[in-house]
Amino acid sequence: MEKSFEESARERRNYIAQARAAFENQEQSPVSETTSAESAENTSTLGIRLVIALLLFICFVYCDQEHITFQGIGAQEVIKQVTWNPLPTEKLEELFGDISISGGPQSKP
Repeated sequence: MEKSFEESARERRNYIAQARAAFENQEQSPVSETTSAESAENTSTLGIRLVIALLLFICFVYCDQEHITFQGIGAQEVIKQVTWNPLPTEKLEELFGDISISGGPQSKP
């Protein structure tokens, strides 16, 4: 059975009234509750991230010392990928070496 237009409109109005009432109640809450909730949300995860980074580094050093590979990728390959320069600046300097960036007039010999 399909609802009539009036029934669905009435349900939407009730829903909007409930949503407005919920937001009005939140606005009237004491300030101390909101500040404690905000401070709980803004906690730092630096310690957790530091521990994870330290564990990853220890695993990397262990794999390097024991020559352990993962799917054929060793520590030396990881180092190569980390130090890989995706933008070959030497080639760009060769290509655009004669272009002046100064913007002033250039004297031509």
